[in-house]
Amino acid sequence: MYIMEVRNKLFELYQNLTPVALPQWLSPVIEDKNSCIKSYVWRTETLRRVRLCELHIRGKFVAESLVIYPDFQYNAPVFGTEYVKCGNVKYFGTIDFHPLEGSKEYSDKYIQKYLGDQKDRVKDKSKIYDLDTYFSKKLWIKTDRQDFYDEYIDKLDLYLRRYQECTKKCERSPAHIFQKGYDHHLSYTDPAYGIIKSYYTKQFARKYIDGFLFDLAQ
Repeated sequence: MYIMEVRNKLFELYQNLTPVALPQWLSPVIEDKNSCIKSYVWRTETLRRVRLCELHIRGKFVAESLVIYPDFQYNAPVFGTEYVKCGNVKYFGTIDFHPLEGSKEYSDKYIQKYLGDQKDRVKDKSKIYDLDTYFSKKLWIKTDRQDFYDEYIDKLDLYLRRYQECTKKCERSPAHIFQKGYDHHLSYTDPAYGIIKSYYTKQFARKYIDGFLFDLAQ
């Protein structure tokens, strides 16, 4: 069994997480002899939704996906990260403060202020994501044929700690419409749909994407 550490890291840094009920149609664990998908949601006083998915297809695929949304009264970025292992041949990791506005003022206030010492992303194009929409210049993204999970967890620790600082100091400014745009965009670009569809059903994959992973997409 591939060890998954994102949930442990989340609990290490956020000790005030309150569980939130899943949709009635979704069980916390869906498992058979070849696959397992675990779904979690929490909240805090300032974070309206902390969503984690762990997916394991035996011998073929492992993925962890975490997204953190600030409460609607705050215009802070959405925190997003995932790590994907395809067999033993391809590894992919990404972490970002997803900006909810494209202005320089927003970037300076919510991204540069907390991640200014991190290198700007080198990639301008991605086969999966539209990097010009809802992705910052501080997006950490890496693909390799060697497992770099330890490096990923170290970088996740840094970004999560900076995100804590950001959400503690962010200003009140309603952001409902921006979060909805983010969810709608990611629900149709996230590769999870194709993966889940391949191992479950097309109907379940669409429902899981729109009703759980990105619940404002509907």
